[in-house]
Amino acid sequence: MNSSPLLQAFRERYGYPDDALFIKTLPGREAQYTEVPDRLHPRLKEYLVRSGIKPYIHQALAYEAVAGGEDIILATPTASGKTLAFALPIIDRLLTDADARALLLYPTKALARDQLRAFQEIDAAIGAGMRPAVYDGDTPRDARPGIRAQSRIIISNMHEIHHILPWRRQWADFFAGLSFIVIDEAHRYRGVFGSHIALLIRRLLRVLAFYDADPAFILATATLGNPGEFGEQLTGKRCRLIAEDGSPRNERTIVFYNPYARDPTASLISETTDLFSASIRHGYQTICFSPSRRLAEVIALRAREEFPAGQSQETTICTYRAGYLADERREIESAMKDGKIRGIVSTNALELGVDIGSLDSVVMAGYPGTTLSFWQQAGRAGRSGRESIIAMVARYDPIDQFYMHHPDRFFETAYEHAAIDCRNPIALSGHLLCAAAEVPIRDSDCRYFGAEMNEYLEDLMEQEILAETKRGIVYAGSSRASELVSLSGSASGGYRITHNGHLIETMDDSQAYREAYPGAIILHQGESYIVRSVNREDHQIRVEAVDVDYHTRPLMKKTVDVGTIERSISYRGFSISSAEVTVTEELYGYRIVRYDRVIGSAELDAPPLSFPTQGLLIAVDENILADGGIGDPDGALHAAEHALIAAMPGVVICDRYDIGGISTACHPATGTPAIIIYDGYIGGAGLSAKAYELISKVASLAEAIVSECRCIDGCPACIFSPKCGNDNQPLDKAGARVLLGSLCETIQGAEPMAS
Repeated sequence: MNSSPLLQAFRERYGYPDDALFIKTLPGREAQYTEVPDRLHPRLKEYLVRSGIKPYIHQALAYEAVAGGEDIILATPTASGKTLAFALPIIDRLLTDADARALLLYPTKALARDQLRAFQEIDAAIGAGMRPAVYDGDTPRDARPGIRAQSRIIISNMHEIHHILPWRRQWADFFAGLSFIVIDEAHRYRGVFGSHIALLIRRLLRVLAFYDADPAFILATATLGNPGEFGEQLTGKRCRLIAEDGSPRNERTIVFYNPYARDPTASLISETTDLFSASIRHGYQTICFSPSRRLAEVIALRAREEFPAGQSQETTICTYRAGYLADERREIESAMKDGKIRGIVSTNALELGVDIGSLDSVVMAGYPGTTLSFWQQAGRAGRSGRESIIAMVARYDPIDQFYMHHPDRFFETAYEHAAIDCRNPIALSGHLLCAAAEVPIRDSDCRYFGAEMNEYLEDLMEQEILAETKRGIVYAGSSRASELVSLSGSASGGYRITHNGHLIETMDDSQAYREAYPGAIILHQGESYIVRSVNREDHQIRVEAVDVDYHTRPLMKKTVDVGTIERSISYRGFSISSAEVTVTEELYGYRIVRYDRVIGSAELDAPPLSFPTQGLLIAVDENILADGGIGDPDGALHAAEHALIAAMPGVVICDRYDIGGISTACHPATGTPAIIIYDGYIGGAGLSAKAYELISKVASLAEAIVSECRCIDGCPACIFSPKCGNDNQPLDKAGARVLLGSLCETIQGAEPMAS
């Protein structure tokens, strides 16, 4: 593979200097099959034999576990045959039990309809009478009663379940027979969104218990660092992990290209377009992944300009993103399968398992943020068993540049951990309202909602939103409860962002304060909008679509009050705690930034905002700073804070914009210098709590980012932060290197002291 003309072209164009290009070939492997399980229903067994399908080892393991009554989480790479892994136990049961039903939940409508076709084909082939159907917002109203009554496999999504649970009586027969719940692409449900989904699942289980149903869970996910723990957090049930992968793997060549090693002023758009066009020109059917819708459109436009008009038939290039109509998406998917489209530029919408055929090459505009996403996107190429090329163009970002300077470490890196926190007060109170509207709440429901449930119920009853009756606590509000809770993160009290009178997004108070102030540029699904007005009384934000080449950066003062210490561990010179904190932010202005250059600024007069969340507290003994010869303690602490925030997405699945931080030479809670990193969501998202558990890995990556960056005084690839409220002042890279080095050495080499 290393001798291919495309790779040779890459070497000739991008291979100087030596550290600008890294190429690694991963060998392929043969499939690991097993025999068709003996106890499989004869009609299903006959279908597999007739179709020439021999199960991979993980498909057989999944069948045996689920058939034996276990809940499972299947953590194998993309294109490993997860659909058959959960189809076998489901169809087998439906063939032997006429009352059995299955609910399959997918994160996107496109994926749901793709899976529908797979189940329809099996149903038609074996005559099982399963009548699989999709039930979501696009399902015609007159078709819904028939689906509820006749379909034994219903394919839907979490948002639809959120809104149908109050109508449980219409679903009584289906719920009573529900034997399986499949949650595909489960890794998508993490952070605040995942916390909402976990509580939604508990609401669903509670309604199912009302109908004496206790379905088995089948979770399918990309590889995670903590799949078993994650599965239990999401469902509330212990899930058996099946991580063995018997699917074949083609030989893959991974290319990392760092344009900034050749030219510090390089353009991500231009460099990505060059690689994308070169791949198509060499005959590779190629997909390019973009971090935003706008960037996807620009790359596709520029790539088309690379080819003369006469070549257009052979080099058709298109984009694929959220916002396209369903028919348009299906047309593109079909054209990709047929080879009519030679190049496609997509957001992460095609990172999922939608079938678009077998591509030859993948190009990524920047590291996609997690190793999980990287391999999901890489898995789009070579599905037919052919060799494939995966090329990533690095951004001027700490994680991108770290892996460019140490590419071998990328292949040694463990997968990131996913975090969920069902104790988030906004999410928990909102879902308790919904639960009370579905089935009266009793004391026994603590098994679903935790020991904190009664405290929240009392508060909601005082507000007269809930009422106590002989049957239990019921919803007493005037609006539909499910309309008050947004699964994306905000509940009642959040801000509504509207464009031309249409709701495009909701934000909780803290997000809106930091991101949606008057004059701010916000991105929604890759499109740019400018905030024209903020009504704090009605919680309404009005935006206008704009096409600009700049972004805005808030300037703010922050304080963090430390409340209850939940967990703590002390070392000589350091104390590390996971705590409840209250963040107070005071927005006083913003910078206007174009290509990392400040081109203007504006002042704002906004009232301070306080919100409770979760935090990671690192207290530092002053002797550590003095003994390390750190002359600028404030700059060292501030730079170390930035590095820790930059490192967190490399260990915990999150974005740096999901977290915030402060540093101070003397914090009141400790009486010492301190760094506090906190979840940027009201009530927290479990991110800083997970970082506490993985502090050694977070600190080690932060230290490597700082110490191994080749700049002298700091840059965007190490300690500069694009979201710093203090305009990246003061910063001391040398001091941060000493401080982080001491932290790592202490954690890794010393026994913890009693707290």
